Amino acid sequence: MALKNNRNYKTRIFMLIMVFTWIVAFLLFGIFYYREKEFKAESLDSRLQIYNALLLRSLDEGVDSAKSYMDEIVREDSVRFTVLDTTGVVVYDTQGVAPGTDHGNRREIIETKANGCGFTINRRSMSDNRQYFYSAMKGGRYIVRTSIPYDLDVVRALQGESIYLWTVVVVSLVLSIIAFFASRQLGMNIDKLREFAIKAERGEHLETSSYDFSNDELGEISSHIINIYNSGQRAAKERDEYYRNLLKQEQEKIRIKHQLTNNINHEIKTPIHAIQGCLETIMLNKDNMDKGQILEFVEKSQEQVKRLCALMNDISIITRMSEASNQIQKSPMDIVPVLDEIKDEIAMLPQEKQMRMNIDVPASMKINANSGLIESIFRNLVNNSLAYSGGRDIFIRLVSEDEDSYTFSVADNGVGVDKSHLDKIFERFYRVDEGRSRKMGGTGLGLSIVKNAVIFHGGDISVDTRNGGGLEFTFTLNKK
Repeated sequence: MALKNNRNYKTRIFMLIMVFTWIVAFLLFGIFYYREKEFKAESLDSRLQIYNALLLRSLDEGVDSAKSYMDEIVREDSVRFTVLDTTGVVVYDTQGVAPGTDHGNRREIIETKANGCGFTINRRSMSDNRQYFYSAMKGGRYIVRTSIPYDLDVVRALQGESIYLWTVVVVSLVLSIIAFFASRQLGMNIDKLREFAIKAERGEHLETSSYDFSNDELGEISSHIINIYNSGQRAAKERDEYYRNLLKQEQEKIRIKHQLTNNINHEIKTPIHAIQGCLETIMLNKDNMDKGQILEFVEKSQEQVKRLCALMNDISIITRMSEASNQIQKSPMDIVPVLDEIKDEIAMLPQEKQMRMNIDVPASMKINANSGLIESIFRNLVNNSLAYSGGRDIFIRLVSEDEDSYTFSVADNGVGVDKSHLDKIFERFYRVDEGRSRKMGGTGLGLSIVKNAVIFHGGDISVDTRNGGGLEFTFTLNKK
């Protein structure tokens, strides 16, 4: 049905152009034909006016001279003469019209009385019932009228040239052919736009190159329409993708929150149960326990309280970076004093818990950062080596520096970690050795804090096994 309507549209366009072309053509032909016929009538009138002028001159010489002149012209050219007074009453007529007959109401006489001359192309004579071409001229005392029969020769002489008709016909045919191809091209563009509209309704992706539009304004507009449609499709696709990712992120956040809540509950229960167990033991056996035993249980409870405080502090840091990072302030600072402070703290540990600190960095490293988080990055990595590596050395060095960032490496020469654990090592509460980690008092959040703090400062972090044993963490920190 749509195709039929489209064809009708093309046909209507073509027919409209055709009708307009032929109407204009025949109007022009009629105007030219009428003007030519009028020109030829005026030419014939001018020839007859010569007779009228000569007749008026003969009348001035006398009636007999005029009659002699009229008889001679009638014999030679079959011209009819009529002499009238200035009011239009017949004085003499070569065809025998009775003198005194009033011809004042004849068209050529009316024009002559008003303008001095006039003519009528085709009018039937009342005297002999024939058609004549009349031409009249006014003199001082008379009006003279010359007429010739409106026969085939006169008709041909007054007809317009047929060349005008044929010229108009040929031009109109050429214009019709041009109109046909123009409407055909227009129809092709409409067909393509109709195809585009059907595909667009189905939501298909369309390329401008698939549509060979004509190189004109309509083709340009059609190409723009497709480009606008494709831009809208891309925008809608990007919008949908954005909302899908946003929904996925929200779902992931909810999952992480649930996981974090469950892990926190689990992690908190352990020290709380330990504290509760110590206190219950003291309460139930206070009469049978000496001071040393009670102090031992109190110290165990204190250790669990410290572990609980460390856990709360780490949870606070993780939550602040995850949900309120825009409220964490940055300020200019130097990283070197942070490393020196950590080195001094390690030196104060008992000999059996110490590791040698090998720091290879410049004397000063300026950065715009949050000092607490920068300290957490290095402190947690060092503490991780102290607690779990079993090695003798910790290596902190500046790997590279450019205009925008520093790249650091923190490594140890301990036992390392199996590669199967490396892709999970930064997850919250993930422990390579669950029992050993709890025994060492770790919260399971240290490396997660490191990763989030690095990301907060515009960097990234990776971990790999070190040649010669141990782990090596490599990370970047943006200076600004």
